[in-house]
Amino acid sequence: MELKLQKAQHEYYEKLRFAPFPCETMRENIVPDSCGDIARIVDTTGVVCLTGRELTGDGRFCASGSVEASVLYIPEKEEGLRSLHFQIPFQCYGEGQGDSSCENLDIRGELRSIDTRVLNPRKVLTRANLVLYPTLCRPVSLSVCTGLAGEDGGSIQLLREQKQTRVTAGVREKEFTFTEELPLSPGRGGAEEILSTRVDVRGADSKLIGSKLVVKGFLSVSVLYRETGGRLGILQQELPFSQILEGNGFDEDCESEAAYRLVSLDCRVGSESAPDDACTLTLSVSLCTRVTVWKRLEIDFIADLYSTAANAVCQTEELEVSEDSQQSVRRQNVRELLETGSAVRSVVDTDISCGGAQLEGGEWKIPVWARCLYVDEGDQLGSVHREFTAVIPAELEGGGMDCEGEAACRGDVIANITPEGIELRFPVECAVTASRRRRCLCVAGGELEEENQDREPAPSLILRKMGEKERLWDVAKQYRATREGILSVNELADESQITPDRLLLIPRAR
Repeated sequence: MELKLQKAQHEYYEKLRFAPFPCETMRENIVPDSCGDIARIVDTTGVVCLTGRELTGDGRFCASGSVEASVLYIPEKEEGLRSLHFQIPFQCYGEGQGDSSCENLDIRGELRSIDTRVLNPRKVLTRANLVLYPTLCRPVSLSVCTGLAGEDGGSIQLLREQKQTRVTAGVREKEFTFTEELPLSPGRGGAEEILSTRVDVRGADSKLIGSKLVVKGFLSVSVLYRETGGRLGILQQELPFSQILEGNGFDEDCESEAAYRLVSLDCRVGSESAPDDACTLTLSVSLCTRVTVWKRLEIDFIADLYSTAANAVCQTEELEVSEDSQQSVRRQNVRELLETGSAVRSVVDTDISCGGAQLEGGEWKIPVWARCLYVDEGDQLGSVHREFTAVIPAELEGGGMDCEGEAACRGDVIANITPEGIELRFPVECAVTASRRRRCLCVAGGELEEENQDREPAPSLILRKMGEKERLWDVAKQYRATREGILSVNELADESQITPDRLLLIPRAR
């Protein structure tokens, strides 16, 4: 006879990370007629703007956008640094890593390297190498047995268990534009030309208030510009922002975290009311915020069953849950020497970027790209780049943990001039999410078999001790007794009072 079991349904999402895939893009660019011929390339910088993401019908990832490139150069027969600004479009695919049943595709772009070479005094070729990190959310519909539809006279014994897990409840996205007017220092000359612009976005807070998701963050801006007198100036500011997204369908006790992706970037001299104002820069940035919402899910299920009146056969399935979720931040101060090959007189600008963190041998390995723009003792502008790996101890509690790490340079970058070049000191932070994946068996179905009338009678009373790691449930199931009956006959309040040398009286159910 098949047992009728009650079932509970749980709906949520599972976040899937896939292997990163590379992308190379390049572009030839002509020097405008208003600019002089190129005598020497000093440096090239770029910012990844990702505008398109798609999961193709054959399961591939597709990412598209552009690299906003700035080529710094010294022109012939002119003094001072100049800049070429242009976009390098890209569209690339990650082969065979997708799943058509998934949704909420996200792709984060990372600029690994960018360089420019002169084809002739009026033409340059710029090449950029990117790495793209795709993630998806797979919908999960979990059905678990929680009880009996009919108690069958109380003969069916159920071993109920409960697991608490942290799951993704949903994802919300919103694209918005942030515009800010940035005044230059009144003690310096106004800006004649913007040479390069960098932005770094970091989230500060994310909360669910009523039916709204409120996110806050900071935009760190660094603008290198040439003043009207020819001097180089740099403007660095941290700008706060906030946004509100729809949060319908989520409970207020849910947790949330916001991530940001750059869509477009523009910085120009002047303001909206005074376009010719050389003492004001206007920054306009389009961002896409992606808010992931988590919830704590309590899953009640039947781990085992038997009958005191008949043989019971049950079907089981494996239930996998994520437990012991931990969030922490690991911080490491880094010191690295960038050799220049010539004596340095002053440092104009520094830039630190971090790649995807990988956990290897109990340590987080983080690729770091460092760049310095400097003036040597011959008053010549130069730049130096270096790629290296920062190592941060993982310090995880226990083994068997699933870990994710997001690294960034958070804090001031200190540049010290040495005889060999430039020594950089800066902090690297790695935000770590760790959880332990556990598998357990749960009952998926069951049936009662007819009793064999010819079987030999079993004794109605048994005396025995409990074995090592044996549960009272196991003993009761073996003899078709009940845990409550064994405790009552032996005058025990609960299972914790049973010692290894205790001889237990096992009353068999008739």
